[in-house]
Amino acid sequence: MNQLKGLRRIRKHRFIAVLIVSFLVLFAWHFYTYGQDKSDFPDGYDGVQAAPHSHKVIFENEFVRVLEVSIEPGTTEPFHHHRWPSFFIDYDTGGRTPHMRYHRPDGSVRDTPSQEEPILNPGHWTVHWMKPEPMHAVENADAPGDPSIPKRPPWIRVEIKCHP
Repeated sequence: MNQLKGLRRIRKHRFIAVLIVSFLVLFAWHFYTYGQDKSDFPDGYDGVQAAPHSHKVIFENEFVRVLEVSIEPGTTEPFHHHRWPSFFIDYDTGGRTPHMRYHRPDGSVRDTPSQEEPILNPGHWTVHWMKPEPMHAVENADAPGDPSIPKRPPWIRVEIKCHP
């Protein structure tokens, strides 16, 4: 009888050990598979470090970092990256959208011309999900002082600190 209890106890401990090792292997595999390529996110080029005039930290803890992002007409941010996934919160005032250009390190540019949007229900919020962004620079191609550009509040970017 004691031998049977001893065998059951050994099997139970062996099962628990195999279960723990399996979870550790799965956990390590997940980070190996989904971890970031650090070459896309070099040190010193974080958005707040490289573009402090357009990226201001308004809240930060160990889980999130909240940034106020504003790019004045006629300016281009320095190249920078955002290593964490995030979402943008924008207060839509209606009217003309800004003419933005998204510059990549390879020299390619994604141009988003301004569009006239009707002011049907001004004052609503929009939210856009963003994956981690490798090196880029954003240009506000609008002319400084153009009276047709509506005054907009800065964007809010909430970065979720989940990748190493």
